[in-house]
Amino acid sequence: SLFELILIALGLAMDCFAVAVGLCACHRQSWRSILKMAFLFGFFQGLMPVIGWLAGGSLRDMIASSDHWIAFALLAFIG
Repeated sequence: SLFELILIALGLAMDCFAVAVGLCACHRQSWRSILKMAFLFGFFQGLMPVIGWLAGGSLRDMIASSDHWIAFALLAFIG
């Protein structure tokens, strides 16, 4: 839904914001490097969900019967 999409976007934006503030707090940056970093963060934060969507769409038929076990294993490993 749109609300979930907005929440995910805010979470990713806050993560990038924290990294950018941490990098820029270390020393003074030029405008060129600030704009370059902003562009790269935005580009890759937009590209990664598209790659995940494409990969998920292509693997959907292969793992549909065992997707719940894969999710369980990944969450158990993380936890």
